[in-house]
This record gives sequence, structure tokens and C-alpha cells, in this order.
Amino acid sequence: MSVYKTLTEDDKISDVAIVTSGVFQDGASSIATFFTSSTQYSATGDYSVDVYRYDPSTNASASVQFGVAYGHVEGSGSSGGIGVTGDRTSAAVFGQFNNMINPPETTRFTFGENTTGKHFYAINFNRARIREKLEPGGWEVHLLNAAGSKVKLIDDSSANKAGTTNERNFSPEFNIVSGTLVGGTTINTAASAEDSTMGTYGTFYPSLGTLILNADRLAGAKPALVTATGSNADNRNQRSMYNIIKAGAYFQAKRQEDITSRHFFVRATAKEFNATSNETYYTESIAGVKRIIGGMRSDPKTYITTVGMFNASDELLAIAKLSQPILKSKSREALIKVKLDF
Repeated sequence: MSVYKTLTEDDKISDVAIVTSGVFQDGASSIATFFTSSTQYSATGDYSVDVYRYDPSTNASASVQFGVAYGHVEGSGSSGGIGVTGDRTSAAVFGQFNNMINPPETTRFTFGENTTGKHFYAINFNRARIREKLEPGGWEVHLLNAAGSKVKLIDDSSANKAGTTNERNFSPEFNIVSGTLVGGTTINTAASAEDSTMGTYGTFYPSLGTLILNADRLAGAKPALVTATGSNADNRNQRSMYNIIKAGAYFQAKRQEDITSRHFFVRATAKEFNATSNETYYTESIAGVKRIIGGMRSDPKTYITTVGMFNASDELLAIAKLSQPILKSKSREALIKVKLDF
């Protein structure tokens, strides 16, 4: 009775599919309402603001969608300084993202080709939410200040498909520019044209799920976001960034995964797998030997319900369940395709 069958390379093929899906809670690809947690803000709000799709004070299932932080190389806009008590949270945030993104000994972020900045805003999705990465060309966020000045931001992957590296970690990255995805991607002004004295709006790192926004550009153009950079002052600029995201009332984002599929073609030929160890296949045992029930002796039949995938050491690695049993006999062969996704 056949139990195992060795698969050859001719029985296996692989392919890779790009799969995109909404990054926000409930699989949504865009959200228009934003909330924070007073508990989180009072505990760690001097570092970052956690942003929710639903109000966590009234919805127990509400989960963090992304975080907003402000970083300054010198610690401006936060408490503390030379000879002054305080944790200088903006300097800690700057150092965290600088160490993660930039090459060693870098002390500034580059926005565009020629402009560097010593402070920024970060919008950051955690790994569990983005999985592999945020989709380039799949996000758009609207920022609106109290005076009605509004900007819509996207990345420039539609014009710069390969992105740039600039010797940074987690490349490629893309410039953040003004534009929209609605009705087809439209970039209002190319990154090269926006690389003025203020630089571009920022840099997008898909594999990190992070948007680094140029604070100087946000102040000098729409949405005219004023960043407080006082010394030894708990300004919490990240709250100001959250406020203009909330007022903008639109954030679209998708995650992108490369799903590798391995297909195994399992063939049960005419003379194979026509017997089973199922007790209903046998009558009583005579002298310790099981006897096949009468109707199955001359024309044995089985029903295939499961395929087990084993390695060379006979260790079970995966089980494939069929949607319905397949009749197998000497006059019937079976071809079963087993698909494993990684």
C-alpha cells in the first residue's frame, strides 16, 4: 500500500504576486476621522502622539493606526538643555530616526538634493500594520491649518519609479511632494522644482512605513505649520502636526507584500493509493491478518481527503485539506495541486 510519494522538481513551480491592501483598522485603505488617547498622551505624549481611527475612550477595539513625532537635533521644542533638568525628547526622537535611517556620523536630514534640515516631523506606522512595506504611490495625506491653508501630500514614485538611495539605510526612498491620487496620480510640482532653500516636503521610506516631513518646508509653504523651537520649552509640536492631520480629514495608505507561492502537483496514478488504513475498509482480522471487505478486493476504491507534505526525514510540514473527497480507483487517476504561500 503506497503511503509516500517523492515529488520531483518537475512537480513543483513557484511564482511571486504583489498584493496590496488597506493599512488601517478593519482593512480600510483610507480614514477621515482621527483620535488620540488622553492616557497615552499624558504618559508618553512628549515623545509622540498615537493616532486612532476610533475613539479609544468609547471603543474597546480601537487600535493605534500610526504615531506622530517631532525631532530636533538640538532638542529645541522640548524640556531640558545644558545645565537644565529635562529629557530633551525632541533630541531623543531626532537621534532615533537619524540612527535608523541615515549613515553614521550624519547630523542632518536631507530633503531633496541640496537642502538639509535639523528638525522634522515623523509619521510612522508599526511593522505589524504595514507587514512588508507601505505601497509607493499608494498613500495621500491632507494637512489643513486653522486659517484654512491646505496641502495634499503624496510621494513621487509615479515619476521616479526606482526611487533614490543617497547612501541611506532602508533605501529606496521617495520624495514627498504636493499632489493627489484621486482620478489618477497628479504631482503639482516636481521634487526638483521644490528643492529650493526650504527643500522638498520630506522623504518617504516604504520599508519602514515612515514619512519624514521637512518642518521648514511645512512652515514656509502650505499648510504654514508654525513649529515652536524654544529652548527648554515643552512645546509638543507633534500635537500641532496631529491637529492639522485631523483637520485635513483624509489619510489614504496601503501596504504592499510580495507573496511567494509554491505549487506542488501531486499525482496519484492508476496503481497508486488504492488502499487505506481506515478500519471500515476491512472485515474481521483472521490470524492477526486484516481482510479487505469483499467488494473492494477485486476493484479497490478509496477517497482522498487530505494530502500531507513531508520532508526527507518523514517530518510532517504541512497538511492540505480537500474541499470534497476525490474518488480513487485502478481506473481513475487523481491530480491535486497544493499551494503554499510564504
